[in-house]
Amino acid sequence: MFGRTYTASECGHKTKRALVVSALGDCRRGIFKKDDLEYCSDCLANMVIKCAWCGEPIFIGDPVTLYTPIQKDFTVPKHAVIYKKEPLQLVGCLRWDCADTGADRSGFWVLPGKVQRVLSPIEILLGRVAEGDCSVMVFNDLSDPSRTIPIDE
Repeated sequence: MFGRTYTASECGHKTKRALVVSALGDCRRGIFKKDDLEYCSDCLANMVIKCAWCGEPIFIGDPVTLYTPIQKDFTVPKHAVIYKKEPLQLVGCLRWDCADTGADRSGFWVLPGKVQRVLSPIEILLGRVAEGDCSVMVFNDLSDPSRTIPIDE
């Protein structure tokens, strides 16, 4: 099952169904259906970015924050990915030591290496309150893109 080689549909490189993506001192593993093999592990590794704030790796599929620096003399790190220039928003990770709170999750790092913007839990809550719905809201998995509300920008 894992010995056969396939051609990735987007990058055109040969790859296995069981992938190990290694980048920036970290790695992720995944097993894909042959029809879902868009990129080889090397191409996926090239799409890994560093968090603008802590420098840790952000892999395809990871949740991200889009923070705006508040310091007047802030210098954008060379490794940072800019999501928006006005106001400046940088792509960051959702790690415990980096993000202020899970409620700051504003999107996901997706193929082919870009942000898929989704409503943050705070934006969802504000929308519900504006509609008069003040019931309890529970977010138990901020890393699941299927449980989000995408934004077309």
